[in-house]
Amino acid sequence: MNAEVGSDPGLNGGEVVLETLRSRGIDTLFFVAGGTFITVMEALSRANDIRGVPMRLESSATFAAETYAAVNKRAAAVFVTRAPGAANAVIGVHTAMQASRPMVLFVANIPGPMKQREAFQELDYNQVYGPVAKAVFEVHRYEQLADVVARACDLAESGRPGPVVVAVGRDLLDGQTGNPVIPPPAVQVHHGMDASVAASIAERIQNASHPIILAGEMVAHEMAHGDLVKLAERTGAGVLAAYRQQDVINNLHPAYFGHLTLNRLQHVEDALDACDLLVCIGSRLDSVTTQDYAFQREGQALIVVYPDSSVMSQWQPAVAASASARSALSAIAAATPGTPPADRIAWRDEIHGREAAFADASAANVYGDVNLAHVIAEFRERVPDDSIVVSDAGTFGRWLHRYYPSTQPDTNLGPVSGAMGYGVPGGVGAQVARPDRAVFVWVGDGGFLMTGHDAVVMVQERLPVKIIVCDNSAWGSIMVSAQSRFPGMEYGTRLQSPDFARIAEGYGMPSFRVRQTAEFSDALTQALATDGPALVHLLLDARDVSPYAGGPKAAD
Repeated sequence: MNAEVGSDPGLNGGEVVLETLRSRGIDTLFFVAGGTFITVMEALSRANDIRGVPMRLESSATFAAETYAAVNKRAAAVFVTRAPGAANAVIGVHTAMQASRPMVLFVANIPGPMKQREAFQELDYNQVYGPVAKAVFEVHRYEQLADVVARACDLAESGRPGPVVVAVGRDLLDGQTGNPVIPPPAVQVHHGMDASVAASIAERIQNASHPIILAGEMVAHEMAHGDLVKLAERTGAGVLAAYRQQDVINNLHPAYFGHLTLNRLQHVEDALDACDLLVCIGSRLDSVTTQDYAFQREGQALIVVYPDSSVMSQWQPAVAASASARSALSAIAAATPGTPPADRIAWRDEIHGREAAFADASAANVYGDVNLAHVIAEFRERVPDDSIVVSDAGTFGRWLHRYYPSTQPDTNLGPVSGAMGYGVPGGVGAQVARPDRAVFVWVGDGGFLMTGHDAVVMVQERLPVKIIVCDNSAWGSIMVSAQSRFPGMEYGTRLQSPDFARIAEGYGMPSFRVRQTAEFSDALTQALATDGPALVHLLLDARDVSPYAGGPKAAD
């Protein structure tokens, strides 16, 4: 039954928003202060159960909300002001949509009577956000406010999660007061898998020679990691992680075949070539994961399980099931009889052995004086296994993908959209979500210069995030692409980097420079000993942009 909240003289619009968020269990709001939502900020200043985190850029606020959702499996709210702020926020909304992360973004809009007159800072938010959000709502009357906010929160977390945008005019936030009825939250029930469908899939796996399970973002979102391992062990199937889902299974488990990233590896290609049954569970089968939608081999049977049935229409699966990842994994495992055949296990172990050998950093050679493979190997040995590693976009991330295995869930976050600038604000969101865990940000010089200013939020909010800047003074990914067509071309891709260590000191955090591989150990020791945030500046050679080419020296 609906319950009334508040007391005379009633709640203003900003208070209604917070009360509705409270009813949905949303306890974190990232924002960039704006004059169009002062009532929200005032109500937030009095709230002891909703944390407000002031960011420095709207894209940073949405990136922080995205990583918060990745770790906590719940939506955070974001508040930005009209047109300029809303435009800045688009990149993070797009990133959340591509990653299937729940988020509720509020845009404090111009007053209703001024709309469609090209008023100061006016935008049509349905057109701006329509292509990149799960839904866009606009509140027209005070009486609608609680209903629309409640619907947005519920929609963001239901089915395939995603970002929902709510545009609400300043006049509605600042003007009328009242005692609105807030709709009660619904109980979220995931789609179960029919037992007969599970039995059919289990039989297909049993009859296959070389089955592979492709595990995606919904396995992580539903915390079904254990169910995935159980199915892999009962069937003897190998497991491939979808793009940016490397932590969906312990990378040291013998079923792990690798990560479907931009640079395909030979052992992964060999596994896919041999695979006669590909069971895709919880992945929207994005273009990177599927090699531009062309990864299915001739004669290879495909099974697709996902909560959003529109994903299946892009393929011709032998079995297509709209179901939650957890229910599917559990039901298929329960329907799987006996012990996997020995030849399947031998094939699985051979592919995993090649993956493990590929991740061995000991033989990695480079051109410069800092060997990033050896740095990452030491980092791996020194930090807790449950550390959350937030990686920005950039070629330095390929070194992490190769040499830093994920052994626990929710320990490896990155932008599925490939958006640079994700790292530093992503570290804020991850640390706010999990203050009990160590958080590390790996970011390139280019990515840091986009949103690195939000490192000051770590200082202000006392978040002990450690930042590692991989500085090769180049747009490394673009340089590689250019040189693949025009050998030796560097035009527009060579950069002059600032002194990132001194920038960090200006923000109020300790910093440490690494010019030689051997210096990293002491720098990491000092960073880890710092109670608050700290930054380590790695000075890299631009020729070492990729962990696949190799250089002439070990750089120890």
